[in-house]
Amino acid sequence: MSESSINLHSIGTLLQIEQDVRQAGSENAVEFIAVNDTWRILPYRQAVLWRLDAAGLASLKLVSGLAELPADSPYRQWMNAALRHVAPSLTPGKARQLARDALPEALQDGWDEWAAHSVLLVALPTPVGGCVGGLWLSLESAAGEAETALVERLAGAYGHALWAWRARPSGWRHSVARLQARPRRLWLAAALVALIPMRLTVLAPAEIIGKDAKLIAAPQDGVVARFFVKPNQMVAAGAPLFALEDTGARNRNEVAAKSRAVAAAEYLRATQKSFSDGASKADLSSLNARLEEKSAEAQYVQDMLDRIQVRAPAAGIAVFSDQNDWLGKPVQTGERIILLADPAKVQIAIRLPVDDALSLEPGADVKLYLNVAPLGTVAGVLTQSSYEPTLSSEGVVAYHLKADLAPGEPLQRIGLKGTAKLYGGWAPLIYHVLRKPLAVARRTLGV
Repeated sequence: MSESSINLHSIGTLLQIEQDVRQAGSENAVEFIAVNDTWRILPYRQAVLWRLDAAGLASLKLVSGLAELPADSPYRQWMNAALRHVAPSLTPGKARQLARDALPEALQDGWDEWAAHSVLLVALPTPVGGCVGGLWLSLESAAGEAETALVERLAGAYGHALWAWRARPSGWRHSVARLQARPRRLWLAAALVALIPMRLTVLAPAEIIGKDAKLIAAPQDGVVARFFVKPNQMVAAGAPLFALEDTGARNRNEVAAKSRAVAAAEYLRATQKSFSDGASKADLSSLNARLEEKSAEAQYVQDMLDRIQVRAPAAGIAVFSDQNDWLGKPVQTGERIILLADPAKVQIAIRLPVDDALSLEPGADVKLYLNVAPLGTVAGVLTQSSYEPTLSSEGVVAYHLKADLAPGEPLQRIGLKGTAKLYGGWAPLIYHVLRKPLAVARRTLGV
């Protein structure tokens, strides 16, 4: 082909092929044009299009003049071996003349059978500097410089078109690919950040309670009749707190007193008759035992009557709910009614859910964020942690922890609620990020 014909006819053909590539409706259409229409620029015996497989190796994709090539054909196997030998040395967008001697001796016999006098190789470039595949052109004679330049121009058009038709990665794959493209220094910085030691922390609901508070419970089964104090009222030692309904106790006390009087009268009569009647003297022992029994019963009933009214064993604040919640309510022996707390002795009660539990030791730091003072904090020191979780009133299985106020902290009012932040040991930042997901995975998958 003369230089004049190349400059006029071939350039027009080149423009037409580039237009066909731009208007191609699929990736397969671009591949078909690459192996069949390139002949209009550079006549060849056969053209082979190769692409990169999942492992990044060159693999035969399409052969000119053939609709399909069996996967186990000798030609495909030899071509894949030859392409994988020479493709890594190709520069995207640049053509290279390949001779028989450039292949290993094991592949030269195949050259004699399936290759022509000369082979022109060109890798198809991408806009980002990569490679999406290439062309193997078997020629009867070596290509000239002008023809090689035209083929390189076509290779650029094929490569850009195939790159545009590539499968777009999903969102997470795209993010991973972008991360992989980052410089090694960024990966190193991320690794160093992930290893930064930080203290393990956890948040849990908390409230201020009285320390060493005294539990005032119902002394016996009955019904709450009246209260002598109001909720959160300061009371002195010995002051009456509440009383149970005493109608039944008073009646039992009167009956017991009458029974004791009857037993005493019978014992007295038998004593007087014993001086003249031997039979009456024999009954003295049994009547005396009966009198003692009735006396003990009367004393027990009197003690229960005296306990109807409950008094404060010490000075403090009477902590309980509204009086109307208790008046007329039946209670059982030992049921809590009032908590008597010293306002000068308070501590922090924390309910730590089992799912958020950390390994905490006495002396661990605690910070309390009260609802009434969201901008301030109350420092504390952990003093007690339960080993066995219980079901809280909110229906959450939680451990019960207690903490004292740190030295210098002002006293807080009993009953204030908020959120406590507990501090555990030290661990890398990556552990903080993965601790919850790993815990969920272990519970779900059992790994």
